[in-house]
Amino acid sequence: MRVFVLYSLFFVILPLFSQNTGKIQLVGSVESPDIRGLGITYCANPFKDSEFNRTSYKDIFRKGDVYVEEIERATFQVALLSIPGSRMMPVFMTPGDSVSFIVKRDKDGRPFFEFSGENASHYNYSFQEERAVRNWPKLYKKGNDILQYKLAVKEYRDDQLAFLENYCRQNFVSDEFYAYAKASINNRYVCNLYFPVANKQISKIEIPDGYFDDNLCVTNSLSELYISALWYLHVYDYTDDIYNNFDTVYNHIVNDFEGNERAYLMSAMIGFFASKNSQSYSKQLLNAINQASRYTQNKECLKYIEKAKMFYTLLNRPIPGNILENTFLIEYNTKSKVSLKEVLQKYKGKAIYIDFWASWCGPCKKDISQSEEAKAYLKEKDIVYLYIGRKEKSEKWVDASKQLGITENQYMEENLGKSLLAEYFKIGLIPRYVLLNKEHKVFNANAPRPIPSQRVDLEKEIGGVTLVK
Repeated sequence: MRVFVLYSLFFVILPLFSQNTGKIQLVGSVESPDIRGLGITYCANPFKDSEFNRTSYKDIFRKGDVYVEEIERATFQVALLSIPGSRMMPVFMTPGDSVSFIVKRDKDGRPFFEFSGENASHYNYSFQEERAVRNWPKLYKKGNDILQYKLAVKEYRDDQLAFLENYCRQNFVSDEFYAYAKASINNRYVCNLYFPVANKQISKIEIPDGYFDDNLCVTNSLSELYISALWYLHVYDYTDDIYNNFDTVYNHIVNDFEGNERAYLMSAMIGFFASKNSQSYSKQLLNAINQASRYTQNKECLKYIEKAKMFYTLLNRPIPGNILENTFLIEYNTKSKVSLKEVLQKYKGKAIYIDFWASWCGPCKKDISQSEEAKAYLKEKDIVYLYIGRKEKSEKWVDASKQLGITENQYMEENLGKSLLAEYFKIGLIPRYVLLNKEHKVFNANAPRPIPSQRVDLEKEIGGVTLVK
């Protein structure tokens, strides 16, 4: 009876939200009382979420038992729907869509959205596909049979394609949705094939002939993993060491591609290099940024490049005075409040490696557990290892610091809402590491992690910061 009443309520409410064909409206409720709150993440462009390219997450507005989400959109949009404790699922949205939904649990207790209304099949697809195709390939690990891994990846792709074709026979979908869904399956296949090499689980010379298909291609900038697949397919294998061959890679993109494919590849390259934040290719990168408008007028690409430039040009600059003076930290040993300016003055004339972490952050604690060798190396180079806890509760920060054995040079940022320091360094995800030189100018705003797998990169950066000029 309650479900019937809710559906009736939706059909009364939906017309109220359907006056503007440029709007996309979602209206619905949650069947399981233990599910509290729903979220949606809008993907403004196909570039990877990074320090200078934040995706836009928001809670879906709730009024009583009804959740309502509206956006103005003149073109197709992909968004990620989220339920607390569950994986985000993509939905393909068309301007003018007006759909209702109920969040349910399947027989195994997994929550999912069930949509009704015009174009509801575009929204239901990912939730149904995830429950129907469950032979996800296991991550490749060093020493495994690479050809067996490919068979598993190919079988997963083929099962996804079979599900898509069957789904489209049983449900009405637009040509645009079909192209998006098929491209997303293909992109994941490309990324899965390249994953073992990209993550250094196997070297390229160990890959047997025929492992990579001859007809691989990447299409549809709305599709999932578009940029990653494009990069793997056309750039990753072009040179053995991308980050030490800036000119080679850049010239390949500029000369061998055209149109939007070139625009996205060039933008992704600028983003990757800017995110790595090394000074070794500074002149070439800034030149590429300044020349970008010669090769594309794609607005989302140019906007992305401009944000990458803002992030990269933090290099060689001191942290602004207003941030130093208005960022307050609690010192672990004394529990006294000090400004970031006072902390840096304490280490005058010394380079500083800052570790932004939190007691609730699993990856942060994992890095800390592997950091002893890196800390000893930094100490040998007379570089201060400084911890700054973020978005912390004082008692949990104290307990975690003690448990992890990181009470020296340990501070917690006062939790007063928006952080000027985090905003300046564009810190969204942690752990995050920042390297300041002896003059406390930014040497790397996204420094290598203090773990064994990044030891070579870390030593290279430290070599640069300690170089006597």
